[in-house]
Amino acid sequence: MNIEMKNKHGSANSTPKGLLGYWAAQEQYSMHDLLEYTQEAERVGFETMMTSDHFHPWWHDNAFGNFTWVWMAAAAERTERMQFVTGITAPIYRYHPAIIAQAFASLDVLYPGRMGLGLGTGEALNEVPLGFDWTRPKTRLKRTKEAIQIIKSLWGENVSTGNNCSKDRDGFLDYNGEYFLIRKAKLYTPPGNRIPLYMASSGPESAKVAAKYSDGLITYLKPEEAKDALSAFDSEVKKQGRASEGLEKLAEFKVSFAEDYDRAFESTKFWRATLVKNVFNSDIGDPRKLEEKAKREVPDEKLAQAIKVTTSIEDCIKPLEEYFRAGFTRVYVHSTSPDEINFLHAFSKKVLPHFEKTDTSLEETKASAA
Repeated sequence: MNIEMKNKHGSANSTPKGLLGYWAAQEQYSMHDLLEYTQEAERVGFETMMTSDHFHPWWHDNAFGNFTWVWMAAAAERTERMQFVTGITAPIYRYHPAIIAQAFASLDVLYPGRMGLGLGTGEALNEVPLGFDWTRPKTRLKRTKEAIQIIKSLWGENVSTGNNCSKDRDGFLDYNGEYFLIRKAKLYTPPGNRIPLYMASSGPESAKVAAKYSDGLITYLKPEEAKDALSAFDSEVKKQGRASEGLEKLAEFKVSFAEDYDRAFESTKFWRATLVKNVFNSDIGDPRKLEEKAKREVPDEKLAQAIKVTTSIEDCIKPLEEYFRAGFTRVYVHSTSPDEINFLHAFSKKVLPHFEKTDTSLEETKASAA
């Protein structure tokens, strides 16, 4: 089964249709709690999930540092059809691209067609604690591009690599890039299906790389903020002569829901550090320092603007519509609600049906796996 799905969008005067997914925050919840939420999310109607992949969390107090790949296997074993995408895995230093390729190939063999890989340039909290220097954005982007080339080549896909890559008649890969070197590597357990590979983007340059090498982009930006990245992505897709219909645009939508507003807002404070100015290029890898900096620099007003805090779950409908009207094909709902099970029940009853797809692409996708 291929988890790439087409979406039809309504006109400006109709309800735009798209695929809603659920977000599993490895930093905020224990592995056991996330397994419970995942099973419940599938039961109430979610069919795809994005999950974070970090070494350190964004916050120190009451945080977790789950190893995402291990958790994904456990979650897939406990669900029947849920599809998983990392948001995102950073192939900069701690994860060698060949190991990423091996890990996700094995996951696909165990859970056919249910795995997707999201890649990006990452954050210091993934690399600095392990003794690596935090390099410039341009360097990290180049490393990510090379990583995509290596991963796809090891999976047996054709990808533009210039003169960096070659394979012998037995399929052993040599890759001589600016940052990565591969000598006679081969996956003896290859993926059984084509694994979708997406790339995180928050600006034009990374969007161009995503358009050229990936199956779509992932962004945490809101629709208005994402215009430049989406435009750059579309332009590069056209330039490369790729079929835009087969590419995805994935977004993250943060929400906190409770009947009591103060309680809902209190639950958003775990994510305060993600709003520190230029945090994604910061060299801070210690969650204690991130937390201290966030408490000094990020006021409550900024937090309330970044995350949808509501006592009425129907308030999610309008902002989600805006994502689909902007051209996104999937939106992953990242709930930081104080009662996650209550959120799932409320959302599935009053929001999820509003965005049910009217086309048959999902059923066609499932049928193709049979």
